[in-house]
Amino acid sequence: MPGAVVVRGACGPVVRIATLHHMVKSSVDGVAHAIASAPRRLLVGRLAEGPATMSELAALIGVTLPAIDKHVRVLEAAGLARKRRVGRHAIVTLEPGGLDLLADWATGVRAMWRARLADFAAHVESQPAAADQEEQP
Repeated sequence: MPGAVVVRGACGPVVRIATLHHMVKSSVDGVAHAIASAPRRLLVGRLAEGPATMSELAALIGVTLPAIDKHVRVLEAAGLARKRRVGRHAIVTLEPGGLDLLADWATGVRAMWRARLADFAAHVESQPAAADQEEQP
């Protein structure tokens, strides 16, 4: 059995299945994780209007600077935001490339479901009507 590890237990050999956790996530997963949080969605919405300081973002969602820094780091890791220093201020800007990845994924899923529903509709329409089936002995 692939991934299985046999170890000696008190009552004889025991087979344990090894679980591998892959830390590498797809870019879409990172973006989805980042915007799964309501406060981060607020931040993305605010950043869509233009750059903002960390203090402005913290005031927007009512958190401390260390807390906003954690949120911004998640957005940066997902490719949704970029933080840079300008003098004494940390300025955060939106990087829309991550949202484009999510939009492309959603468009693909939508197209797949539209095609499946169209196939189903064609199948249903090709079937004889229920009234026609009842008349036959």
